[in-house]
Amino acid sequence: MTAKLYWGKDINVTFDATLCLHAAECLRGAPEVFDVHRKPWVLPDAADPALVADVVERCPAGALRYEYVRPYMPSETAAPPTQVVAKSGGPLWLHGPINLVTDDAATPLTRVALCRCGQSANPPYCDAAGPCQSWHPPKPR
Repeated sequence: MTAKLYWGKDINVTFDATLCLHAAECLRGAPEVFDVHRKPWVLPDAADPALVADVVERCPAGALRYEYVRPYMPSETAAPPTQVVAKSGGPLWLHGPINLVTDDAATPLTRVALCRCGQSANPPYCDAAGPCQSWHPPKPR
């Protein structure tokens, strides 16, 4: 995974385009922070850090993540139990404490969309190829 870091005064946001499935939770949740028609498209300081964190946690595929700048502020964590949602015609959605083990590495995650159809160019992650082109993400918790 290759993520781009957007620095803020109180909160940093990372975005991994290889995981993004364009659910647009970020655009709907905080358009002042996330705007694809602007460069940079993420402005972490454009809203209260707690709102930014809340909106980032709505990203169902885990393409967005955050970390508070101040060490006494909590970074993103996921409370157990891990939820697994299998929607017909779509990816396998996981939300919670996840340790994804691949041939390359073990990666701690809080949210991820895994490919079920085998047609992803970015396995094991879903890239909305094949039958997943018409999926709809699960509603944020």
